[in-house]
Amino acid sequence: MKKLFLLAAVALLSPTASIMAQDDAPRDTSYWTHSGAASLTFGQTSFTNWAAGGENSVSVLAAFAGKWNYAKDRWMWDNSADLGYGLTYQGSDQIKNDDHIDLATRLGYKASATWAYAAELNFKSQFNKGYSKYPVTDDAAYISKFMAPGYLLGSIGMTYTHPREDLKVLISPVSEKMTFVSDRRLSDEGAYGVEKGDRVLAEFGALVKGTYSKKITENVLFNTEVLLTSAYKTFGNVDVDWKMSLDWKLNKYFTFKANTYLLYDDDIRYVDKDGVKHGPRVQFKEVVGLGLGYIF
Repeated sequence: MKKLFLLAAVALLSPTASIMAQDDAPRDTSYWTHSGAASLTFGQTSFTNWAAGGENSVSVLAAFAGKWNYAKDRWMWDNSADLGYGLTYQGSDQIKNDDHIDLATRLGYKASATWAYAAELNFKSQFNKGYSKYPVTDDAAYISKFMAPGYLLGSIGMTYTHPREDLKVLISPVSEKMTFVSDRRLSDEGAYGVEKGDRVLAEFGALVKGTYSKKITENVLFNTEVLLTSAYKTFGNVDVDWKMSLDWKLNKYFTFKANTYLLYDDDIRYVDKDGVKHGPRVQFKEVVGLGLGYIF
């Protein structure tokens, strides 16, 4: 079910899906621009008779991030997909080291050379279960899974587009953030801000979203995105979602990849390794690796 949902979402967001479904006649694609990177990163640590001690480990991380943008006359249509999943095998233990789904689509109509009316939909979730403590000793003690949480963010506002750079800023005074907790146990616990027993939390508010992409050279691609949201009922409490990525194609086969994620959500309680819940905290994640990759 998860795979079907993901494939359907990517198909809806990817402009190539509609093109492939049509006949093979030549078509004008000059209105489309695209950029992105795909990578498969590996890591290994091995010990044999190592006096200082240690444990063998193997890690693998698959990642894909792409943008497909359309601009013709006064219309604009921006689409993006950011997917990642990784595992580390340490001895007989399996540890998740990355897991995210981030899909977005934005339709705009130009009001001037740099400003446009815009409406956007953004979906975020993860592929698999997450735990507060690894190695996992109790499979039922997960603290997250697909659609628990899941986020759907709809917004209407104005978009600023830099005339010479791939810099865009969406300012929306009308946005709706919906947090889904589809799992019954997590819902009954009131996880991720929902009322105990509820599956959905809806928050009406405002947001600012900025995206910047730069192909520094033919082999180096940099992307960053920052999303700031605040519900009107608690206006002033700002949730932050900021990510950066750098893909560097070293040669024909290998790519260096670095990702950072900074999150702060007033509705998310931190759960430590002993299962004790604390107040909201700044969350930070860094993923660095070397592996097979492709930049487009």
